[in-house]
Amino acid sequence: MSKEVIGKYITILGLLLFWALPLGMVDALFPIYSSFQDISLFSTNEPKITPEEMSMLKPIVVGFGLFMLGLVFLLTSVTVLKYRTSWLFWTLIFYSFLLLFIIPIGTLFAFIGLITLGLNRKKFGSKGRVT
Repeated sequence: MSKEVIGKYITILGLLLFWALPLGMVDALFPIYSSFQDISLFSTNEPKITPEEMSMLKPIVVGFGLFMLGLVFLLTSVTVLKYRTSWLFWTLIFYSFLLLFIIPIGTLFAFIGLITLGLNRKKFGSKGRVT
């Protein structure tokens, strides 16, 4: 396989793994939301928290780990394999804007990503690339 094809597959895998962090946060927030609904609905000051709700940090930690793995894949494809297409640039811009809402870690990654993409925007989408 050529370097460009390998870069394309690694980029797509990295982009898929990028979605693990927001999905992990959503998965962790549903038990919290149901607990708050029970508190406000029945007006009790002592919510009954199940052991499943106590382990709500596990999806966030797993999601963050997969997010970091996806970040390594993307950095490898962009820097080492030089796979820089215009669709990847706009996808990363869109995803960085989504990360702005995951405070504080997502916001930090979003600012770093937007600044890096803004400074290197001319390197993406070169005319020599086929894909």
